[in-house]
Amino acid sequence: MKKSILLLTAVVLSLFMFSCDEENENIHIYDSGTVTYFTNTAGNFFVTADNPTTTIEVVSSSTSSAARTFTVSIDTDATTAVQGVEYVLDSNTVTIPAGSYFGTVEIGGLFDGALEEGSTLVLNLSGGSTAGFDTQYTLNIFKLCESDLAGMYEVTTTYGFHDFLPDFNPHTQMMEWVELGEGAYFIQDFSGGLYDGGPYTDAYGTGPASMDVVVNDICGNISWIDQADPWGDILPNGVNSVDPNTGVITTSWTCTGYGENGVSVYVPQ
Repeated sequence: MKKSILLLTAVVLSLFMFSCDEENENIHIYDSGTVTYFTNTAGNFFVTADNPTTTIEVVSSSTSSAARTFTVSIDTDATTAVQGVEYVLDSNTVTIPAGSYFGTVEIGGLFDGALEEGSTLVLNLSGGSTAGFDTQYTLNIFKLCESDLAGMYEVTTTYGFHDFLPDFNPHTQMMEWVELGEGAYFIQDFSGGLYDGGPYTDAYGTGPASMDVVVNDICGNISWIDQADPWGDILPNGVNSVDPNTGVITTSWTCTGYGENGVSVYVPQ
């Protein structure tokens, strides 16, 4: 019985030692001296229209009585983001002030050039007491657009073709954009009044739901798919965008059934 207990104890101890060795494989052990590295090695940067900035932190394992400066370089082989187009790197160095453990690298975002699908900036830290680990940082840069088009508009539509030209051209009326969520909006009678209350109502029996359209706003670009009037598809044609300064929306559309087309300009009220 005593032998069995001793054997069991030996097995448990060996398993415990193996487990400890396995866990310690990913732990950095410092013998002596100072090491400097990125606090984290990756992050996301969402660039909005106000061209924000983000900071990346560098840490040292000890303080110093004098400021310490390290080199921050762009890994051109791994980076897909374009400097001066999608981001701005203010400095190619980072300084840890005297008496401090930390320093920061500042990255500025450029909304106009940033990509919705994202791009990558990879930075390398070097010089002085940089460590043999965590000296590369990957920043994923994304354009983040906030859509806020819901509300009432005065819309003026200039028609390129309909069956009653030159009458009813141009036409102005009030219309609402109703938010559906995630940049999608519902507009009742995308024809600008031609189908609902205009000459098509009496001639062809069209009404309020004859040209309902759902559009998407993606960073000021208006688009739609699979939308139709009673006779065919409604396709984008020409300018479909939001003026970022005035909020004025322009849509250009063509009906494939009989060729009705127009340009509608929505002025927010």
